[in-house]
Amino acid sequence: MEILFPQMSGDPTEPGVLLEWRAPNGSAVIAYQIIAEVTVDKFDAEINSPVDGTLEWLVEEGDEVAQGAPIAVVR
Repeated sequence: MEILFPQMSGDPTEPGVLLEWRAPNGSAVIAYQIIAEVTVDKFDAEINSPVDGTLEWLVEEGDEVAQGAPIAVVR
């Protein structure tokens, strides 16, 4: 299942930043576990895993990411 960068700004073209991964790449995660922290225009949010599985990062900490773009996959 793809995990998308959330829509957090009134301007959907404004990019965000993946601040921190809270779960290592390749680790087992469970549904509702916090896996990342992101920010857009000084507004921070935590992202939870939607399902149980293995986390695969698609972006690195500090990367600029478009709102709505995939940041990880849980298989």
